[in-house]
Amino acid sequence: MKKNAFTLIELLVVIAIIAILAAILFPVFAQAKMAAKKTQSLSNLKNIGTAVQIYIADYDDMYPLSSVQVTSIGPTSTTSNRFVPTPAKIAVDLGVEPIRVNAANAFVSNSIQPYIKNIDIFSDPVAIRHDGGTFSMLGGLTPPSTAKDITYTYNGLLHAYSSTSVNSVSNTVLYWPGMGKRSLIAGGYASPWLNCTQTNPVCVYVPTKSTCSFSVNGESSSYTSNSSGRGFEMFSGVMTYTYADSHAKARRIGVNQTGDQDPRTDPFARYNGIFVANRSWDQFFCHPYLFRPDIDHQTWEPRIIF
Repeated sequence: MKKNAFTLIELLVVIAIIAILAAILFPVFAQAKMAAKKTQSLSNLKNIGTAVQIYIADYDDMYPLSSVQVTSIGPTSTTSNRFVPTPAKIAVDLGVEPIRVNAANAFVSNSIQPYIKNIDIFSDPVAIRHDGGTFSMLGGLTPPSTAKDITYTYNGLLHAYSSTSVNSVSNTVLYWPGMGKRSLIAGGYASPWLNCTQTNPVCVYVPTKSTCSFSVNGESSSYTSNSSGRGFEMFSGVMTYTYADSHAKARRIGVNQTGDQDPRTDPFARYNGIFVANRSWDQFFCHPYLFRPDIDHQTWEPRIIF
């Protein structure tokens, strides 16, 4: 009896068609997956922005704190440029002294928790876990590996700042992935942060001026461009933010470009591949260009690239 079957050529044609279809569809699926992750990132940041707005309503229209004095670490030590255990209960569970626990509780990532009650939204879906090691805020101890990852960083120039004094709430960054794809285990962080030698009297942002000093509260600030090798390529050249009015937005950055970037929209001045090479500062090297709450985000002022 004669049996019907595919010839070798027919099979090869079918395989070739499947391969062509896969080559066409796989990038589409990848783009759809990336778009879904970007949407999740925007949702996370929108929820954080909303929580901050509720906090502001409860605390006399003042933004949350990012610089809290920790006397036991040093006479003028603050949480500025420190990884802060988030949630603060980690410090309690590790038996850390009360003054550090109190400082951690006052830090923004913990103080807005009553309005969020979900640590997971601080982790970006494309971020990569980074073991930050020991925390000075934990007395040199390491947070447990079971703790949640923290990706988004607070604009510390808004520390204790009046919400009614922000010049352009729709353009002033509130939270953003300030360490790129680096996601710290339980590490709340502010970037940029105000340089505060002490928080009593309260350290608050001082607009840029030619006489700004690192030793005077709030006259200067700093921020990181360290992603621990993870890079700042979040969503195909796009980074997500939430702003001082709580809206969330995806904005293209110059990570795949060369030359100077627009300091009114891009957090960094120049890029070297996916890694940040330079940052933008105001003309007197007082504050990072983009994050200042007193500017209108329209004027292109003189700046320094460092």
